[in-house]
Amino acid sequence: MANIKDNKKGFKVIQVSRNELMDKLGQYGAMGICDRCNGTASTGYYIAVLNQWFCPHCYQEWYHRATYYPEDAKVENKNFEFYKNIFGL
Repeated sequence: MANIKDNKKGFKVIQVSRNELMDKLGQYGAMGICDRCNGTASTGYYIAVLNQWFCPHCYQEWYHRATYYPEDAKVENKNFEFYKNIFGL
């Protein structure tokens, strides 16, 4: 089941399984393929500021080098609220 992933940098992230992602968004073309490495994983992370789904490995690599910019909050919040509703969070 999808859940909100807390992090110290303040990014809005949803941890969601590949199966749930495909169940809820497959009709729109979501395949549960990492938007960074094109690999698959049973669980991944939807990163609202990027509007992308990453496998755990790519998420960790991204997170360690990512910087939060407050000016991105409007787009991040819009994306986050949209997917929160889809996943029933």
